[in-house]
Amino acid sequence: MENAVIMPLSFAILAYIGTAVFALSGSLMGLNKRMDIIGVAFVATLTGIGGGTIRDLLIGRTPVTWVTTPNDIFICFAVAALACIFYRVFMGRTMKWLIYADAIGMALFSVLGTAIALRTGSHPIIAILFGAMSATFGGIVRDVICSERPILFSKEIYISAALLGGALFVALPDTLGFEIRAAIAMSAAAALRIAALLFSWSLDFPNYRHAERKSDAEYIMEEMDKDNE
Repeated sequence: MENAVIMPLSFAILAYIGTAVFALSGSLMGLNKRMDIIGVAFVATLTGIGGGTIRDLLIGRTPVTWVTTPNDIFICFAVAALACIFYRVFMGRTMKWLIYADAIGMALFSVLGTAIALRTGSHPIIAILFGAMSATFGGIVRDVICSERPILFSKEIYISAALLGGALFVALPDTLGFEIRAAIAMSAAAALRIAALLFSWSLDFPNYRHAERKSDAEYIMEEMDKDNE
């Protein structure tokens, strides 16, 4: 493929593992929402390939990779099936390892997404945004479908870490080579996310002194009152 990014074998293996981790997080959320195996597989696949698919469609990189080489689809289906079979093992257990594995997957896809966008001629700043999209939009779509608050609207350091990874990859000189640039950028993004988890770092919301946060029900009631006036 003309716009393909040639990855070392180690990065390709990490990419498959990252897809599996994202798919597992989607599977567990689907199971938590009491979906059947079809619903779980659907959410797992959206989480695993959603970000990269949206990126490829926006930059015109079609057909998207999984259309011609559906390895990622097979991985998502397999993870969903295993999660359904062994759901009793997962449910009710602490899954801290999954959070840290997700951090590594996020870091990897932010860098790879940025590299792909640069290869297709995107402006460096836009490429960084595409990298963050690759790493996070699958999870955002998962949360929306499962009626959860997307991480985009929380104060966790997640998308910020993805942006850091893409920005570092763009900033590092080409003379270092793809592998070194990618490794440095990926390590920085993963380190920031993991440090935020370990030390409870977050980006606080503005402190609006004269505004109290209202529940969704309160907003709905207010709007209904306005319509009745």
